This record gives sequence, C-alpha cells and structure tokens, in this order.
Amino acid sequence: MLQTFLQQFIPAMEEGLMLGVPLGVLFVMIRRLPHEDYRRAFRSALKWGFWLSIFLVAVRVGTRNAVSRELLEGAATFVTLIAEAVILSKLLSAQSDFSKPLKFSIAAAVATLFLYHGFELWLIPTGSVVAALGDYFTVEFLTKIGGFVSGGLFAFVSSFMVFKAADALNQARLKFVFVVIFAACMIRQVIFLVQVLMARNVLSGEVWMDLMAPIINNSGLLIFVIFAAILVLPITLFSQPKPARRPEYNPAEYRKILAQAIHKRRWGAGVIIALLLMTTTSSAGSYVANKQAEIVPAVPVVAEAGSVDVDLEVVKDGHLHRFVYRASGGEMVRYIVILKGGSAYGVGLDACEICGATGYYERDNQVICKLCDVQMNKATIGTRGGCNPIPIEYTIADGKLKVPQSALEQSAKIFR
Repeated sequence: MLQTFLQQFIPAMEEGLMLGVPLGVLFVMIRRLPHEDYRRAFRSALKWGFWLSIFLVAVRVGTRNAVSRELLEGAATFVTLIAEAVILSKLLSAQSDFSKPLKFSIAAAVATLFLYHGFELWLIPTGSVVAALGDYFTVEFLTKIGGFVSGGLFAFVSSFMVFKAADALNQARLKFVFVVIFAACMIRQVIFLVQVLMARNVLSGEVWMDLMAPIINNSGLLIFVIFAAILVLPITLFSQPKPARRPEYNPAEYRKILAQAIHKRRWGAGVIIALLLMTTTSSAGSYVANKQAEIVPAVPVVAEAGSVDVDLEVVKDGHLHRFVYRASGGEMVRYIVILKGGSAYGVGLDACEICGATGYYERDNQVICKLCDVQMNKATIGTRGGCNPIPIEYTIADGKLKVPQSALEQSAKIFR
C-alpha cells in the first residue's frame, strides 16, 4: 500500500516542484518591476498553459497516437530554454524601460513550462483512471489518487513557501537566487532536450552516447540539482543583514521593522523543513516505491560463429525474455526478445535512448520500463524512438533467432 502511494506521490511532488519553484521565483522578480504588462502576461500564460496541458492529455488519451509525448515535451523545452535565456539577460540588466521581448519571453516561458510539467502531472492520475477500467472504489485506486493529490498539494505548499522566502530578499540577493534556480532548471532541460534529439537521430547516438549514458542512467538524481538550488534560498535569506535603522525611525517603528524581518525569515525555515521532506521522499521513498519492480535475471548467452543464437521454442510463448552477452571489454550487454504476434518478434537492447540501461520487466502481460514505468506497445518494440528498447538487428533461420555478435559488441558502450 505504501509503495502504491509513493509511486504516485513522488512523481506528482517532483513535477509540481519543477513547475512551481521557478514560476514562484520568476513572479517575485516581475512583480517588483514597474510595468503591469509583465504581470498580465504571466497570468495569461499561466491560464493558457494550464488549459492547454489538460486538453493535450485528453487528446492523447482519447486518440492514443495523436499527441507524441516526446515531440511535444521536446518542443516545449526548446521554447522554454530560449525564453529563459532572454528573461535572464533582461532581468539582470540595469535597463528599466518596458521591453516587448521580455514580455513575450515571460509568456512563452510560463506557458511552455506549464505545458511540459502540467502534461506530465495530468498523465499520472489519468493512467490510474484508465487502468481502473471503471472500478473506481477499490483501495488500490483510491490510494493512487490519494498519493497524487498529496504529492501535488505538498509541491504547491512548498512552492508557495519558496515564493514567500524569495519575496523577503532584497533585490540583489533575489537576483542571485533567481539565477541559481533558473540555471539548475536549464541544466535539467538541456539534458532532456539532448536525449530527445538523440532519440530522433538529430544528434548522433554514437557521438553523444559516451557522454550521455552516465547522465541518463542516473537521471533520477537530477531532481537533487533542483533541491540544491532551492537550498541556496534560505541560506541567502538567513545571511541577509537586518534592516538598518534610519534617523527618522523612532524605537517603536524600528522594533516593528525588525519583527517583520524576523517573521519573513520563518519562510526560510519552512523551506528547509520542506527540503528535508523532499530529499527523504525522493531518496528513501523512491527506493521503497521502486522495490517491487523486480526484473527476472537475464539468461547468459555466448556467441558462436559470429552470432548469438536462441531457440525459437524458448521465446515463442509471448512473454518477455531477457538475455545477457559478455562483450570483449567485459560489459554485460542485455537484450530482450518478445513474440509480438504471428511470427513477428520484437528484439532490442534492454535499454532505451531516453532512460538508459535501466531495463524492462513484464507486468500483467505488458512490457514496462523500470525507470519511468511507461507501458510499451508490443507492436512498436523493435522500432526506434521514445522509450522503446533500442532495436538491434536479427535474423531467423534453422529454428533459431540469431543476433549478430558485432551488433552486441557495438552496443557495449551503452552498458558501461
């Protein structure tokens, strides 16, 4: 039960924080600007991003293939990165005149940021609703929905505390925190965009895989980059000097100003408490949430006469089968085989270009990515793109499924 709850709570919390924290700090920055147009652009984009993300999730669920998750999120991330770069350059400059590029960049960043993370957020409960098949009053379903709502609520409260703590900073310190948090978000966005471009063969996998494989394999740790950036906020707030006493202040007025400053620091303490809960949940909680996803050990295979052969009798039952080949460099190269229907087989590495070599397992006759819990369409296994296993060539002859030894050797770098 706890695992089911955490499987919904953790992604809802992380996606909510990735959305709420940068938007909260950005809003603090623009509300201090003298031009109301910036704030109107922020609020309008927030509404557009919210409703558009819900609409696209509905279209994706209703049509299954009309909305490509990978292309949508990749395009949104690309626009967000450009808009964030413009925002950083404009808000950090000394210029105070109204800027149309800044206004449009604020709108673009807010809308696309909400589109990306809102899309991910709404997919979490949608998957639970679809899987329930109308049986919505079971303990499992209610636990899943409770986990999602709790995670989203925790992210909202934490983001609000970040907003209030940022609002307590003076302008110079606010700019510093703004840069740190936006830089952390942009690092994560660049990594995701490179993954999408690799999956779409825009960037060569052979050239980029050596660099990206360790990052992809540890992508779950990227959220801690955001946590570290958030930690800068309370540290900066606590180190902020107390308000100077001006000559026109009488003792009572100055005591009131000091009391207000102390009260504002409490938001920093709240952020630290929230951070402790975030890190505990994303580390120990993730371990508990993912513990049940046990992968059946891969069957060792060896090459003979330049190919690795598996009897068709072994893999014709329609279930997922995993094999492992020791490459010349010592890497354990895993690949999977599944009968898709008739005499068609899906053959690919036990890894994908987005999630890395985390592996797949079978649950309720479905192939599931261990890292992101995405359900594979069996018909697409063996084709490149998305979270599908990276395809490898094979042939069928003499009652055997044959994978060239050279193909496995070339794939060894993915499993380093």
